Amino acid sequence: MIRSALWALLILGLLLLFQTTVLSYLALWGIKPNVLFLVFVILATQNGSLVSQSVGFILGIIVDVVSLAPLGYHAFLFSLAGYLFGLGSGKVYFDPLFMPILLGLMATAYDSFGGLLLNLLFRLDQPISSFLHLGLLFQLFINLLMSPLIFWLYSWSKERFQNQRRGFGV
Repeated sequence: MIRSALWALLILGLLLLFQTTVLSYLALWGIKPNVLFLVFVILATQNGSLVSQSVGFILGIIVDVVSLAPLGYHAFLFSLAGYLFGLGSGKVYFDPLFMPILLGLMATAYDSFGGLLLNLLFRLDQPISSFLHLGLLFQLFINLLMSPLIFWLYSWSKERFQNQRRGFGV
């Protein structure tokens, strides 16, 4: 459990660095794919709720500090997403195309509507148009295209690097 949490934090930390530096320059019409959240959702469905909640909270605090969001905003979103998406761990068969696309759809909807709900509940004074806009459809399309690729890369890296070594004859 600790090993998978550290592995997830390493992957997501490197991805946060990539998203805040490189992907910020690749935004089209001010919209960029939320690769960090997509990878987090895929990791949550693989690792389960407890690990994903912990990783989500730590990652959310780091994202709050980096993005100058209200402290706890992303921590709450990531922790709740870790719990909800982690509930499907071991209960769902993941084919390489349909399930990652469905997860990408659910992750994009959760990110947008969850942020809107937090904004309305805690009166963060963000306009609704910053959560629900026409560019959300473009972001959804990009996230749906990227989800199978991200899932394939995760499966490949898990098989290559994360599996424990076994002894002779096992």
